[in-house]
Amino acid sequence: MRDTAKFGAETTASEVAEGIDLSGKVALVTGGSSGLGQETARVLAERGAHVIFTARDMPKGEAVAAGIRASTGNQHVEVEELELGSLKQIRAFARRFLARHPTLHILVNNAGVMACPPAKTADGFELQFGSNHLGHFLLTNLLLARLVRNAPARIVIVASGVHDPKFRTGMPKPAVADLATLAATGGPRAGAFDGRLAYVNSKLCNLWFTYELIRRIEAAGLSREGRWVSVNAFEPGLVPGSGLARDYPPVLRFIWDRVLPGLARVLSPAMPSINPVDKAGAALAKVALDPELDRTSGRYFPSHARWRAAPSSDASYDQAQARALWDASVGFARLAPGESPLLTSA
Repeated sequence: MRDTAKFGAETTASEVAEGIDLSGKVALVTGGSSGLGQETARVLAERGAHVIFTARDMPKGEAVAAGIRASTGNQHVEVEELELGSLKQIRAFARRFLARHPTLHILVNNAGVMACPPAKTADGFELQFGSNHLGHFLLTNLLLARLVRNAPARIVIVASGVHDPKFRTGMPKPAVADLATLAATGGPRAGAFDGRLAYVNSKLCNLWFTYELIRRIEAAGLSREGRWVSVNAFEPGLVPGSGLARDYPPVLRFIWDRVLPGLARVLSPAMPSINPVDKAGAALAKVALDPELDRTSGRYFPSHARWRAAPSSDASYDQAQARALWDASVGFARLAPGESPLLTSA
């Protein structure tokens, strides 16, 4: 058994994965061309997995994939284009993926957008709700049967501590009224928009989705002894240098990408919720890879607890709201019986 007690605040992703052989495993990471996703894809490849990561900017993604292949010696690293703000493109991506890859063992739902100006997805949803929640909701359901068939399998959903009003994050507290308004505006009021609140609400949706997904998987008998399908949420903390700042003004984007990463490395030992990419990537790699977590599901791994399992916000455990979000999301995504093993004909 691996001695995970030795893993501490400065453990690297490669150290977390040491000794784990992922040969023959297939992993999909959304948003893998920068930040956490790139580091996670690199570690998965380093341990021998066949890695597919998604990107919106394909030239950048191809360069990252080439770099990972060169640094790890693993030639089975690919990039695929995916726009999570388009239900049509998600379905097209899933069809291509399922046709090309008969197996899938690890799904890391990492991609996201943050604090965007007012914008809609191709299907008319507020961009952060549509990309951060609904896009991953649809993608996960479309790929779930392939994960179940190849269990043991893992799904990791990257959330954020801003969903929890108990912590001072500098962001507004979640505010969700009816779900149709949330999907349209990202907030509780029709005709009103707050980009920061929309991000916070989308991250609360990530937790509702995590917990409802594993409840439904277990109720359907899709996760069982020796054939576990685990679903957990991961919270990286504030990670300067990640791709989340792409919608910031140029000056703020420069500070985020060039100045704050060094400061995060200095502050991180004393402030667990501020982390450089490689440190947060080590923690995400542990949730995605560590064999000791095979049977661990429905848990939240936040930075403030040094990525040990800890409670998420009180609101995130609202099962009625989680069920309502699931049902609404089925309608928003036009998810049909036959597309997901969790849907049956009426």
